[in-house]
Amino acid sequence: MKNTPSIPLSHKAVESVKYLFLASLATVFLVELGLSLHWQLQYDSAFLHYVAYLINEHGFVPYRDIFEVNMPGTYLFHIAIGRLFGYSDFASRMVDVTWLTATLTVTWFLMKPFGRVVASASCLLFGLIYLGAGPSTSLQRDAIAILPIATALLLATRRSPNHSVNIIHFLLGALFALAALIKPHLAIGLPALIVYNCIHDTNGSKSVKTLIRPCIVGGLFALVGFLLTLAIPFLWLWRIGALESFWEIFSSYVPLYLQMSGDFQFRGTFARVADALRSYRKFGGFGILLISSMFGVYLVLTKSMSAATKKLAILLLSLVILYSISVAIGGKFWHYHWMQYAYFACLCTAMVLFSAPSFASLHRPIILPLLVFIVTVMMIIRPPKFAVQQVFDGQQPASMDERVDEIATYLNEHLSPTDKVQPLGWVSGATHAMLVSKAVVATPYLTDFQFYHHVSNPYIQKLRKNFMTKLNTEMPTFVVEIYEKSRVSGLDTTDKFPELRKFIEQHYQKDYTGNGFYIFRRDDD
Repeated sequence: MKNTPSIPLSHKAVESVKYLFLASLATVFLVELGLSLHWQLQYDSAFLHYVAYLINEHGFVPYRDIFEVNMPGTYLFHIAIGRLFGYSDFASRMVDVTWLTATLTVTWFLMKPFGRVVASASCLLFGLIYLGAGPSTSLQRDAIAILPIATALLLATRRSPNHSVNIIHFLLGALFALAALIKPHLAIGLPALIVYNCIHDTNGSKSVKTLIRPCIVGGLFALVGFLLTLAIPFLWLWRIGALESFWEIFSSYVPLYLQMSGDFQFRGTFARVADALRSYRKFGGFGILLISSMFGVYLVLTKSMSAATKKLAILLLSLVILYSISVAIGGKFWHYHWMQYAYFACLCTAMVLFSAPSFASLHRPIILPLLVFIVTVMMIIRPPKFAVQQVFDGQQPASMDERVDEIATYLNEHLSPTDKVQPLGWVSGATHAMLVSKAVVATPYLTDFQFYHHVSNPYIQKLRKNFMTKLNTEMPTFVVEIYEKSRVSGLDTTDKFPELRKFIEQHYQKDYTGNGFYIFRRDDD
């Protein structure tokens, strides 16, 4: 009978440290997850939830009655949340936690071929990065799109031999369409999965000619699935009479909006390219993950005996690169725009903990990979300040802005069922407070930064005139102006709107001065 070689004590020590560190990460993750249940909506999530409220409860038609630049999939997602669970902060938190749990579950099965340790490390690392961003990332578009992308990846890499590859390609197209309905450039990973499937089905053939036909056929099936899924929300827009308005906004305004940088600057082409290159120096704060990702993939390629595992590692690294490129395509470089890149970089980084069975026979333990993982985690993971306040100060997390509760309190005390409110500003506070107080907006414009850039453009001039016409027609009872806000600047911008100021001076009086905002009340009330 062959004796099983014993594992040296030094190897056991390294493995013990590895498990202890992962257990510590799991504890921190569970604590942050529990504390996050008390967080409030913030930033875009609160704004989009208010849009869903207007659509669900007051029959607003997106793009026609609400001037907005998001894709219809984003609205459908928040519309579903509102109809199923309501509009409270707790309901949104439960949806966010459930969505994160589903994403991590898919991730675990996706990474299981590398071993349970790598799979667990992948989930914990991304989960801590997601929660570490605090409420500002909760239900963000870039974050919710990860689940369909990860599901597509799991479907492509874990399918059984009796599954039709053409059906798989069709489903891949459908899943990536769900991501594209949130942000179109998030479909950038679909070609990589098609090529991966075709290489898998040709038994790793290196001949380009062998791959051309299956890639074309697979691409066509994926395209059909992509277009059919993509068509469903647009049929909905057509049915409710919003398709024409959607096309007008996306053809006339979105090209102007895309010229705005992350600091609300409008610059020439060369300056925007320079800004993009500067942003890539930090990779959204996740730059170290790129280095550890390459190291993790290198370890798998050199130590694994499984060809399938090696292919999966290469695929994941290619997605790290593709989704870092997608950030530049989107043209915005805020923290949460790097979430897809961070997700795949977390998976590759976790590979540094990969251990082949042959490692146990080595005389010296391999400590370097464990040290790389620990250092990476220590550099990248930061507990959100909200959680720190809850644990050490006993404070409940504040709203995104102290203005929210203050504005909502005023509106709840003074608003009648027929009153309408017009917010001015885009930084935050007003629309969230209007959601809390169930106030209805007076015009299609929930933000106003579109009135202050490209002011010589005929379309922007048209928007300004339309806004003033709507204000004069609706005569909202209250105008909430956030005066502490970032200002657009750069080419063809202004901070003046004389017609708006004249309108407020003629028909309104300042009724309340709060933390960075004014509330104007109509004179005849």
